[in-house]
Amino acid sequence: MATETLSAIEAFAAVDEVFMLFAGAVFALHQDTMRAYAIDIGRADDGAQVAAINAAQPTPLGDFDARVGLMLEAMRNIERANIGVLGQQIPPAGIDADRHRIHLLMARMRATAARLWLLTIQARAGDGGGAGLRLGVSGMWTRLQTVPRAALPERAMSFTGTFYRNIRSEPMDFAAWPLSP
Repeated sequence: MATETLSAIEAFAAVDEVFMLFAGAVFALHQDTMRAYAIDIGRADDGAQVAAINAAQPTPLGDFDARVGLMLEAMRNIERANIGVLGQQIPPAGIDADRHRIHLLMARMRATAARLWLLTIQARAGDGGGAGLRLGVSGMWTRLQTVPRAALPERAMSFTGTFYRNIRSEPMDFAAWPLSP
């Protein structure tokens, strides 16, 4: 999964505008996940955050650990659903070929964003993959760090609401873009 994700990110990075659109997908998934599960997936390994969230934001979804489990399964479902869309190579009736290609590209970006977050969580938890996974994930985020916050609003809005049913982050906290200036 790490190799496929890195390959997809490298393909997106070949065209600046496409890469910025992908960064918008990654950020929209971050924001929608915060709204859906009360988890900042960029800091899910922070023990202090876990304790503070459990105390300050009780939810019907359970404590932090329960919500992380739900969120991980949701990420896997996002990946699977969008991979399924990629298998639809023939445009549906009423959709022209150009629009269908855009639909497929956005599905690939959603699937890759979910994979990136899954790999990030796995690397931070130290589960499998070891130092190689941590280094690979770090490299992917270093690449994403080149996308400035100012490029996110328009692009992220193209993706918010496409990950979870009835969850659309508006407004978004663009200061939460994890690494860019």
